[in-house]
Amino acid sequence: MYDGNQVLRFESKYKSADLGGLGVELTKRKGTGNYDQERTIFNYSYVSLSKPTLQEEVYSKLKDNKIYYNDGKNTNLLNGAIVTSGKEFFQSLGMKFKDSGRTHQVGENKGKPILVPDIKFDDDIPEKVKDFFNDSYNFLENLVGKDNVVYAQIHYDEDTPHLHFYFMPIVNEVRRKVFETDTNGNIIYREGIDKKGNKKMYPVQKKDKNGKNIFKTEKGKFLNCDQFWKTLGGKTSYAKIQDDYNKYITEKGYHLFRGNIGDNKHHKTKAEKEFEDLNEQISEMKIEFEKNKKLNEIELQTSKELSEIDEKEILNPVKRKVIGYKDEDINNLIDYSKQIQKQNSNSKSIIKQKNVLIEELTDKVENLQIENNKLKDGRAIKERDTKIYEQEQTISKQKTIIKEKNSIIETLEQKLEKVQEAFNNFKEKMFNFCDKICRALGHKIGLHFSKDSEINYDDMEYYANGVNRKYEHSEKDKSDDMEISM
Repeated sequence: MYDGNQVLRFESKYKSADLGGLGVELTKRKGTGNYDQERTIFNYSYVSLSKPTLQEEVYSKLKDNKIYYNDGKNTNLLNGAIVTSGKEFFQSLGMKFKDSGRTHQVGENKGKPILVPDIKFDDDIPEKVKDFFNDSYNFLENLVGKDNVVYAQIHYDEDTPHLHFYFMPIVNEVRRKVFETDTNGNIIYREGIDKKGNKKMYPVQKKDKNGKNIFKTEKGKFLNCDQFWKTLGGKTSYAKIQDDYNKYITEKGYHLFRGNIGDNKHHKTKAEKEFEDLNEQISEMKIEFEKNKKLNEIELQTSKELSEIDEKEILNPVKRKVIGYKDEDINNLIDYSKQIQKQNSNSKSIIKQKNVLIEELTDKVENLQIENNKLKDGRAIKERDTKIYEQEQTISKQKTIIKEKNSIIETLEQKLEKVQEAFNNFKEKMFNFCDKICRALGHKIGLHFSKDSEINYDDMEYYANGVNRKYEHSEKDKSDDMEISM
C-alpha cells in the first residue's frame, strides 16, 4: 500500500541568463507560484546563498574552487532537482491542509477547492515531514557531492511542500578531442557550412589508423554537464536515480509509488506543470516552424518554376522559316501549353504540401500509438483510440486528395503531349508547304532545284519580297523594284 507518488524531477539546463530570474524566485519569492507570505517564514534552508545573487554565488564558487568551465552563453552552469509528493502523502505524515479559497481550473479535480498547508507555527510542521526532506536532501547531496551544492531549501509557502536543490555538475576528468596541427603546432581548419548555411571554418579532428576520432583524458575539476550525466549512466541515468531513490526512501520507512518503470510518469507541482506546459508549447512552435518552413520552400520552388515557364519559349517554333502560317495560331498553342505546365506545377506543389501535412499527421499517430501502449487506464485508451482513428481518417482523406491530384496531373500531361504532337504535325506540314512554295517560286524565276537539294530560305524570302513589291506597289514605284522575268 502506497501513501503517495514519488516525485523527483531534474532540470539540467540553467545557463547564465537563467540565473537572475531563478535567484529572485528562490530568495525573494517572486515569480509564477502561489506564494503565501505568512508561510514563507517557515521555509527551511540547508544551503543558503553567501552572495547577493544566485549568479554571483555560482561564479564565486567556480573561481574559489578553481573549476575550469567554458564561459559561454550556452554553458549549463547549474542543475536542479525538486522533491515532493501529493497532499495525500504529507497528510499521511500528519500535516494538516486548509481550503485556500481557490479552485482547480482544469483536470479531474476541476471546480474542487485547492488545499494548502495549514501552518501558523513551526510546530504545525510534523517531524515526519521534516525527516522526509532531510533524508531526501542527504540522498541528493551524496549523489552530486557536498561541495557542489549551491542552494537547497524546503518551501512550505506554496500549494504543496517541496525541496528545491541546485548544484553545479562537476567532474574530475573530461575527454577532449585531439585536433590536427601543422608543423608549427597550429590547429588545422577546414571550411564547412553551419546550420544557417553560412561558410565557417572548423578544426580538423585527428584520427587513428582505423579512422576513429582520437580523444585525450584530462584530470582536474571541470564544470561539464554532459560528462556529469554520462558518469551517472547517460541516457539511463535519470531512471537509475529514480530507482535508487525509491529503494533508499523505502528503506527509510516511506511508502512512495515509483511508477511504472520505463514510462517516466510522475506527478508534478503546479510550477513544474506550468514549466513543462511551456516547454511543450515551445516544442510545438518549433515543429510548426519546421512545417511552415517546408511549405514555404515548396511555394518558392513553385513560383520559380512558374516564372521559368513564362520566361522560356515553349515549343520554340522557328517562325522566320515557316511561310504561310498565322502567328496568332502558334501563340495560342504556346499559351495553352504554358497554362497546362503551370497547372501541372501548381498541382505538384499542392501534393508536396499535402505530403508535409501527412508526414506531420503520421508522426502524431505514431506518438499517440506509443502513448496508447503505455497507458493502463481504459478510459484514456479509448480517448487515444478515438484520436488515432480521427488522425487515420484525416490521412486517408489526404491520400484520396493526392490520388485525385495525381490523376489530374496525369490528364494534364496527356493533354500536353497531344498539344505537342499536334504542334509538331502542324510544324512539319508548314515546313513541307514552305518547301513546295519555295521550289515553285524558284522554278518561276529560273532557279531550279533538284529533289534532294537544300533551299536557302533567306534567299527565297528576298526573291518573294521582290515579287510582292512588284505586284503590290503603284506604277510610279515600279522603277525601284527588282526586275524579274516570269
